[in-house]
Parts: sequence; structure tokens; C-alpha cells
Amino acid sequence: MANVPSQLTPTHLPPPSEEEALDERLRQYDFFLETTTQMLATPRLHERLLLAAEAVVSGLGYPQSAIAMVDERSATLRVRATAGFAEGGDPARVMPLDSGAACVAVVHEGRPVWVSLRDDEASCALLGGMGWGQDVLALPLFGLQEASPKRAWELALKPGFADSSLGLERSSCLGVLYVGARAEAVDAFAHRFLVRLSERFGLILSHGIQHERLRASVEKLQRERQWVESIMKSVADPIVLTNLDNEILLQNRRAEELFSGSNDAGEGKRRALKMNDLLFSAYLSSAAVSSSAVVQRDITLVDPIEGSDIHFEVISTPALNARGERLGLVSIFRDVTDLREANEELARNFQKLQQAEAEARRERDRLDLIIENVGHPVVVCDASGNFILFNRRAELLFQQDEAPTAGAATAVRANSVKLTSFISALASASETDRQAEIELIDPETGRGLPMEITAGEVLDAKGQVTAVVSVLHDLTEIRELERRRVEQQLFESEKLAAVGRLAASIAHEVNNPLEAIKNSLYLMETTREAEKNARFLEIARKETERVSHIIRQMLGFARRSGEVEWVDANQLLEETLVLVEKKLKQSGVRSVRELDPRLPRVRARADQLRQVFLNLILNAQQAIRGGGEIRVSTARYEQAIQPSVVVQISDTGVGIGAEEMAHIFEPFYSTRKKGTGLGLWVTHDIVRQHGGRIEVTSEKGRGTTFQIILLVDSPKLEEGGEDKDARALS
Repeated sequence: MANVPSQLTPTHLPPPSEEEALDERLRQYDFFLETTTQMLATPRLHERLLLAAEAVVSGLGYPQSAIAMVDERSATLRVRATAGFAEGGDPARVMPLDSGAACVAVVHEGRPVWVSLRDDEASCALLGGMGWGQDVLALPLFGLQEASPKRAWELALKPGFADSSLGLERSSCLGVLYVGARAEAVDAFAHRFLVRLSERFGLILSHGIQHERLRASVEKLQRERQWVESIMKSVADPIVLTNLDNEILLQNRRAEELFSGSNDAGEGKRRALKMNDLLFSAYLSSAAVSSSAVVQRDITLVDPIEGSDIHFEVISTPALNARGERLGLVSIFRDVTDLREANEELARNFQKLQQAEAEARRERDRLDLIIENVGHPVVVCDASGNFILFNRRAELLFQQDEAPTAGAATAVRANSVKLTSFISALASASETDRQAEIELIDPETGRGLPMEITAGEVLDAKGQVTAVVSVLHDLTEIRELERRRVEQQLFESEKLAAVGRLAASIAHEVNNPLEAIKNSLYLMETTREAEKNARFLEIARKETERVSHIIRQMLGFARRSGEVEWVDANQLLEETLVLVEKKLKQSGVRSVRELDPRLPRVRARADQLRQVFLNLILNAQQAIRGGGEIRVSTARYEQAIQPSVVVQISDTGVGIGAEEMAHIFEPFYSTRKKGTGLGLWVTHDIVRQHGGRIEVTSEKGRGTTFQIILLVDSPKLEEGGEDKDARALS
């Protein structure tokens, strides 16, 4: 920010009387409410800018004011509204953001600045043409980052405009409020009021910017809808858009003729339209439960004009929003009436052909009967590899005239190709018999079928190959037995691994309370005061009970409901810090406590919360190299719907990298060579069982912060035998 000349420093005027100061604050408070209310009631951003500029001049008595907004596309600061200037001036100023002038630098620095047009040549070159009569106070305008219109409205009307800060996380600067005034005439209170007023202006203007963006989005969507309607109307086939409740949202003219009639339609046409609606609704219901994304089925509708049947092939595709969520179906109808009639005629001709061939088949019935009674698939091919004869089992694998699904037809074709390749290899070999294994596909289930195939050539009297007979044996049962044997071996290995993980988990969980017991006994040896020794002895007794409880947990025993009680998180933290005090001092680590004395009690299992705090504090101590600080704080968590508390444990250690952050709560994952990887896993599980959550933020080389959020009365915990009317003490 440019240096403020000495003559522009606010002069300390004689302090007003208490009654005058109160009247001035009330007047400015009324002006603040009236101005912000008028601006919020104005929908247009340009009108809000004019109201703000006029309010500074007419409401506060300053001779001139202007508002400039940042244009990110052109990297400039444009004057959008002015008040108090002569008509002959040039108010529409455009100032580059990289000019370096004090009137523009306020955007980058984010602080109010006095601009002297007499001393600052750069600012004079940018603002001088507007006709300022004196010095200019430049105030930055900040809005909320990603703030909703409702939130901006609430903050704009929030009382306490003379407070030191709004408590907002500011985004980039939206613009600048320029106020023409003499620096010596603006006292400290007026300066603070202008700063607070500019903050409110920034909130209201950010709300207006978002409102204009929303309106532009709505207009864009309306134009896109008109384009979609135009495209649909230009298509000759019926097109229908339905929602998830099977209601028609949009349809073209051809679809309207099938499903939507005019009010003056005859009785016959109304019945046809009603019948079409019922048939289409039934189709939509079946399409809704289909597992495939694109549904393609045939449907028969009634022609509302002629009353005849119309056969359609309907292709329905899900309509998705920008997040990939399903909104409805887009159905396109293709008239296949003529194609259906052609298929029926073809079927009749084929039936006649089958009848003509029936006489020729009778001679083969005896051979077919023999092959059909073979328990394995049998295939007979000619010398060229063309299929001649199948039995029933082989026909299911290699020949299905009308496959029920596209997947079955694909499987049949793949099986046929594999068998043909095998027979071709046999023809090129010198031997007349061959045995091998091939992998086929079951057309019904789509699963692989391991088959052993035995093929032999049939020679005529001259030694020429007349046919090739192939017999297949299903190896599925044999493979299943082998698979079960391997699975049994893997299961035994997994049981051994599970025993190892359980042992490691028990050792890790028992080690912490044993460490606490050892520290307590050490403290008893180093002090002779009976009261402190009794306290350390009580801690050792509690930790011993916790060892027993951990072992019962690991062995799978159910927790008793009596373990749930109303506990003081502050007290648990104090007890935990006493346990690790010796270790922290040896490591050169200092502990800082910021415990809220009004923290309500939480309904929890005290020993488990103590385990959570101990794990996190020990992890923090181990992450600090060469001395540092562990900060432990508690507070009410105001962002939750239900009453909650937050416990925060921070350290100044080495931090956690981004790649490690994704795995820290996984079992047996540790960033230390000697770590078991169970501490944070157990901690996360305990917090989750209490209905809470744990959050972590870290920066490599700067430290780590763990934040535990717990409900005061979590519904996940069992009531047990406790008094249900018990409440947390504030």
C-alpha cells in the first residue's frame, strides 16, 4: 500500500459527549439498516451499485463516491457506479490491475488506503479525469467464498456493524468503494464505520453477482429446452421423455398423436389413447426394473385414427443430470409393423420348407436316436469342417436357432469357432485321432465349461475322410473338486494369518495400559507423598482393569451395557496427560492445554475414550523430532445439528504426506519401522462405535491435527441399566 502522507492522517478531533456519540451511532445504525435493506430488495446488480454509491453521498454526507468492480477476464478494475460528480466528467474509468497505483493496489492488499491525487501521479492518471474534488478513501469490497444467497442475506443484516470483524473467510476482492473526503475530517469512528459498511456492501454485491449468474443459468436452460423441443419436433418417429414416476414430461408431435388427444376427440379415439397410455405405462414399469442401461423391447399400440395395431420397437435410454443421477427415460419408437409382417411371412415359408424336409429326415431318425442317448455332447462334421449332426447336449452348446439372449448367441458362436479350429488342426495332423482340453461357454449361465474332447476321423473304403466324430466330456465337477481343495488350503492359511493379526492387535492394545501402569509405579517410587501415591495407585488399578477389558474385547465377548456412562472429556484428557508426562519430558515435548471448563459431559465408554486420547498423544509425541509442542483443546461443536463436542490434538511434528494420509486408518499400516499399524485403526473404530467421527489435517514438516467430534448423547450406544433421564452437565 502506498505511504499515506502526513497531511492525510486522521486528526484526533475533540471527543464528542456520550449523548452525541450515542445519537450518532443510532443514526448510522438506522442508515445502515435502511441502505442494506434497499439494496437486498433490488434484484439487479447495477441498481445495487447505484444505491450503494448514492447512499454514501446522500446518507453519510460525503461529496463524492464511486464503486469499481474487478473484471477478471480483462484483468481490469471498472467503475460501475458514481454519485456526486458533475455531468461533464468522465466517470466510466477502466484501470488495469497491474498498474501499481495506490487506487488499484487496494485490490491486492485488501486494506483501506487514502489516495492523494495531488501526490500520487499514478492514481491521478487513473482517477483524475473523473473530477474528484479532494482526497479519496479506497475501501476493498469482499464477498463470501462460495456463499449461498441465503447466507449472504443473513450476514448482510447481522447486527454489530461496528464490531472489529465479521468473522468471515474472505475470498478474492470483488471491487473497491471510493469515497471522496478530507482525511483530517474523518475521525476514527467514521473510518471504522466506512470499513464495516464496505464489508456489508461486499456481501450484498456478492449476493447480487450470484443472483445474476443464477438468472443467466436459468435463461441458458430455457434456451436449451427450446432447442431440445425443436429437435424432437423435427424427428418423424415418436419421442417421449418421462420422469421416475413414469409421467410424460416432453413429447414430440408424433407421440402426442399416440398418447395425448384433444378434448373434442371422439369416444373411440379416447379409448385408443387410454389403451396406449396403459400399454406404455406397463412398458415403463418393466423397463424400470431392467438391469441393463439401455432397454430395447417391442410394444404394440393402437392407431387412434384407424384403430389398427401398430408395432413399435422402443429403445429407452436413461436421462442423467450433471452428477450422473437418473432423472427419467428417453424413449424412441420405431415403427416395425411392415417388418413384423415380413417376419411372419418368412416364418410361414420356413414352416413349409420344414414340412418338405421332414420326409428326408426320417431316414436319419434312427441315427439321431442313438446319438441322443449318449450321455455326452456329440458332434459330427464333414470333411470340410461343416456341422452335420448334433445330439441334444451338443446342440445346447453349438447350435441354437433362436438364442434367448444376445449373450447366449455370442456364447454359441464362440463355442462353434473353438470346435471348428480344433477339428481343422486335426485335419492338418498326421494322426486320425486326437484328445485335448478346450474351454467352452455355457450359453445359459455365461460361465466357462472346461471340456475334454476326443475326435476321430471316419474313413470310407478308399481311405478318404467322410466325417469327423467328436465326443466331449464335462470336466466341471473335476475342476470343482480341485478348486475346493485349493480353497481349503487357502482357508487354513487365512486362519493362521488371522491368529497372527489377533496376537499383534492384543499386544498393541495391552502395551499402552502396561506403559501407564509402569509410569504410575515409577512415579510412586520417586515421590513420598501419600496422597499422590494413592492417585497413581488408582491410575494403575484402572489401567489394569482396562488391560483385562481389552483382552475380553479381543476375544469377542459382548460389551456390557453398564460400561456406558456420562464422562468428562476434560478429566479423561488430564488423566491421560499425567500418564505420559514423564515420556513427554524425556522427549523434550511440551504439552499445552486449552480445555473448555463449560464442556458438557458426553455419554460414552470412559476406558475406550481414554484409549483414543492416549493413542493420539503418543503418536503426536513420536512424530516430534528434537523437541516441540503438543496442544490439546476441547470445545463445543456448533456446526452439528445435535449437541456435540470436539477434542483437538495438534503437534508440531514431521507431518503426514498426502499418499500416507489415505491409508493411516487402515489396519497394520504404519509410517514407522517398528509400528504395528493398529493404533489409529483401533482409534477410528472406537470413535465410529460412539457415533462420532475423526478428522485429520496435516502438512509435511509443519505438524498434524486430529479432531474428534462426539455426540453428547449418541444413539449408537446401548442404554443398558443406566438412568435414561440422565443428562450431560454443562
